[in-house]
This record gives sequence, C-alpha cells and structure tokens, in this order.
Amino acid sequence: MYSLLFNHRAYLVFLLVNLSISKTTGQDNDNAVPLTTITLAQCYDWSKNNYPLVAQLDLLAKSTQYSLSNASKGTLPQININGQATYQSEVTELAIDIPNTEIPTVDKDQYNIYAEVYQPLTNFANIRSQKNQIDLNGKMEMQQVEIDLYQLQDRVNQIYFSILLMDARNGQLSLMEQDIDSTLARLEAAVTNGTSTLMDQKLLEVEKIKIEQQIQENGSNRAAFLRMLSQLTGQTIGKTTTLIQPVNASETWTLNRPELRLFDLREQLLNVQDAQLNNRYIPDVGLFFQGGYGRPALNFLSNEFSTYYITGLKLNWNLSSLYKTKNDRQNLAIQRQLINTEKETFLLNNEITQSQQSAEIVKFNDLIAGDEKAVALREEIKTIAEVQLLNGLITTIDYIKILNDASRAKQDLELHETMLLQAQYNLKTTTGN
Repeated sequence: MYSLLFNHRAYLVFLLVNLSISKTTGQDNDNAVPLTTITLAQCYDWSKNNYPLVAQLDLLAKSTQYSLSNASKGTLPQININGQATYQSEVTELAIDIPNTEIPTVDKDQYNIYAEVYQPLTNFANIRSQKNQIDLNGKMEMQQVEIDLYQLQDRVNQIYFSILLMDARNGQLSLMEQDIDSTLARLEAAVTNGTSTLMDQKLLEVEKIKIEQQIQENGSNRAAFLRMLSQLTGQTIGKTTTLIQPVNASETWTLNRPELRLFDLREQLLNVQDAQLNNRYIPDVGLFFQGGYGRPALNFLSNEFSTYYITGLKLNWNLSSLYKTKNDRQNLAIQRQLINTEKETFLLNNEITQSQQSAEIVKFNDLIAGDEKAVALREEIKTIAEVQLLNGLITTIDYIKILNDASRAKQDLELHETMLLQAQYNLKTTTGN
C-alpha cells in the first residue's frame, strides 16, 4: 500500500514540476559544492528570489514612480509655442476719404508667431486623483505579481515533503537491511551447526538483494526531486544535502492571503474614481500670458512687424461631461458588486480547501496513533520470529513476511507523520501564513 501511494504521489509531483519549471532555470555549474543543510523556509525565499517573475516588482515600482512624477508636473505652467503664415483673399479696409491723410491697408500675406504660458489654478484636485489612481494601479500590478509568486510555496511543499518521504523510506530500508545482515550472520552459524538449511540462508540473501535494489531506486528518485528543488530555488542541492524536517505547524491560522490585499486595492481604486467624478463640477481657471511677434500685431491697421503681449485670467468649464456622471457612478457601483462577488467566491473556495486540509490533519493524527501501537506489536513479533527462525520453528519465508510486516508498519508511521506535516504546511500556505 505504501509503495503504491508513494510512487503515485511522486509521479504526480514529478509531472507537475517538470511541466512548470523551465529546464534552463537552476544552476549551471555542475561542479559547485552542494549545500550541507536546507530548510523549508529557505526554499520558500530562494524560489521566490530565483523566479524570473520577481524582476517585475522592481520594474513596476520604477514605472509607477515615473508616472507619478509626470502627473505632478501637471501643476507646473504649461508652455505652448504657435506660429502661422497665411495669405487671405481680402483684408479689412476703411472705405472713407480723409483729406491730407493716407489710411494704411494691411497686406494680404500675414505672419504671426507667439508663445503662451498657462498656469492652472484649479486642477490640484484632478492631479491628486490622478496620482492616487497611478499609485493604486501600480500597487495592484505589484500585488498580482506577489500572488503569482506566492503560488510557488505550494510547489515547494510538494517537492520538499516528497523528498522527506523518500528519506524516511530509505531509513526504513536501511534498518531492514541491517536486520537481515544480523540474522544472516547468526543463520550462517546455524547452517554450520545443522539447525538450519542452506536454502534458508539463500532466501535471506535474495531478500537482501531486493532491499538493495529498492534503496537504489529510492536514491534515484530522490536525486531527481533534488534536481527539481535545485532548479526551483537556484541553489546547489545535491544528494549529500540534508533537508531539515520542519517542526509541527499550528493547525489554526488567521486568513492572510495576498489575494485579500488585491481586493482591498481594487476597492480603494473605485473610491478614488468615484471621488474624481466630483471634480467635473470644478471649472478650469488659470492665469495666462501670451507674447508674440507678427504682422499685423494687436493693431490690425498696422502693416509693420511688431511685438505684442496679452495677459489675464482664463475660464474653461466643460458642462457636457456632467451628462455622463450618473451612469459613471452606476458603473462604479456594478464594479464594486463584481469585486465583492469575486471576494466571496475566493473566501468560499479557500474555506472549503481549509476544511479538507483540516480533515486530513485529523485523519493523519488518528492514523499515527494506530501506527505507533502497530509498530510496537510488530517489533515484538519480529523479535520472537527471529528466535524461532534460528531454532527451526518457522521457515525463512515466514520470517521474511514478518520482517516485511514490521518494516511496513514503521514505513506507515513515518509516512503518516510526514504527510501530517505536509497537511499542516499546506494549511499554513492556504491561509497565507
């Protein structure tokens, strides 16, 4: 049962990781010295820092700062330079005759170039809202990256605990091999004394070969998973690296998932957009100064090139935008409902997952209690069977079955202990702690 369960889990994790981790990710130096020991917490940090997506956090932060800087410049004076050269079919003329006075006529070709400086006075609320939106959009994009990076924890859990399961299995196989070696040493003496047969000895030797093959196969599987962990973390992890078994985790956590932060940011953005709708009621008022050079200038009767300037106060109030305000508020209300629906769906799914994982924790605790009793009884039976084998009271086949049963009981115990740890840390990851 253990072998089938273990191989099935290992195969699933192997497929999951190989499909999602690029072969190019990981260490390139095969001669690097492997780490001596590693912990689960270290693997969390390493995998996050090694994942290519983490580079987006710094890029998004810089992009947000540039956008905020540009928005702040909206309070500075706006400078425009304009110019034109025209030819018109008709110009203004005074159709009167004044004795001894020549009334000048403006040429039909006219030229004008001017610069205008505009200092807005009432756009500070718009600028503030714009900066708030830019800041929240940047935070939302960064939070989405954090959510994607957080998914790595589940992948690390599967690989890390699979390796711990292999370590536990390897330890039990080694103990079983030692039991056979010890029994073989005494059985050889029994064969010499004639109290046991050579066939009994050969059967045990065959069983030892099987165990050695299982140890070798388990080692190959472990090496494959270590390579996956090395690729995921970007660290040099080899067969000599020891994985520290995590301590028992709490089975009660407060929900602290990064998705909740994203929901909050989305709601804050809607609040900012709602407040910005009120800015439509504020007219655009500002000071302006216009200075230029042309023919004609401000005196349209002068046919000479000259400089000029105009300064004053300008008002612009676009009331047509108010037509859409009511509908825009309704759209924002719908967006709030959508966010609330998504949040409730996420919380429900998370609660279901927590219930499943909590049930697994209870199940493994119960199994461990039974396993401990079974291991104690199997050890007693094995000790009795060893004496009976040496005295010819049972066959070697009977002894091998009893030995396998004792080993399987220990394997079940260590399997359930490791799976209990994994269930605890899966719950820890599910709740965001």
